[in-house]
Formats: sequence, C-alpha cells, structure tokens
Amino acid sequence: MEKLIEKNMGLVMSIVNSFHPKDQTEREDYLQAGRIGLWKALRKFNPAKGNVLSTYAWNPIRWEIIKEIRSKGGKITPFSLSGNDCINSHEPHTLPKTEMLFWEYLPSNLNTIESHIIYLRLQGYNFKEISSKLDHNRSNIKKMYQSAINKIRETNTINE
Repeated sequence: MEKLIEKNMGLVMSIVNSFHPKDQTEREDYLQAGRIGLWKALRKFNPAKGNVLSTYAWNPIRWEIIKEIRSKGGKITPFSLSGNDCINSHEPHTLPKTEMLFWEYLPSNLNTIESHIIYLRLQGYNFKEISSKLDHNRSNIKKMYQSAINKIRETNTINE
C-alpha cells in the first residue's frame, strides 16, 4: 500500500495546492492530512469495480485537508471547477457552516464530478448551467446527477 501512496502523492499535492497554503509548514500539514485521506481511500478502494483511484480518492483527500484547516482556524480556499470558481478563490475565507457540512458529510462513494453536480444543484444551478460549467453535455450531467442521487440513497439505506 505504501507504494500506491507514493505513486499518488502527485494527486495529493495538486489538491493541497488548490488550497493555497501560505507557507511551507502549512503545506506540509496539508500534505500529511492529504496522505491520510489517500490512505483511507486506498483501504476502501476496489479496482475490480472499475473505479479510478484518483477519482475515488479525491473526496477523502480533500476532507482530511479541510479537517486540518478547520483545526487551525477554519480559513480555506474553495476548489476550482474546470477553471470556473464558484466564488473568488484568490481571497481566503471561512466557508459557511452549511457548506462545510455538505462537504464533510457527502458520501465517499461519489466521484468528483458527481459531487460537484450535487453541490451546484443545491446552489440552484440548472442542468444547462452545470453542463457549461463542467464542460459536459446536458444529457450526461442529468445521468450523472441521477447516479449520484442513487448512490446517496444507497448509502443512506445502508447506514440505517
């Protein structure tokens, strides 16, 4: 497992950089948190299901980094959606509590794009707007949205 972690540290580094750490110490803290997220993802990852590790690991890595940031004062910079930020990512800010809860409790069985589609739908975007933001056609966005909803329902049924 250690070799897989080392091979995928580039993914962790790219996610860490999206949070714009202010110094080397902060970068190292985020890298360690991201490494923990990658390790958690690898423990649950099943390549036989056809999952792509980088897609599968994105949320756990991000969540661990967010937890680290919150433990140090809660200042974070939001993720980028294919170059289109939901809000201005050049200014660090504190996310509203509801948005933090959304990212913290989003099921880990969603891939990156499904997570973004759910997030944008909850923000009030329609499928056409989401398709242009994420550079996919509207039909595919609808299918991915339905897939995400089904995964969320499945997760909630399992946890009851």
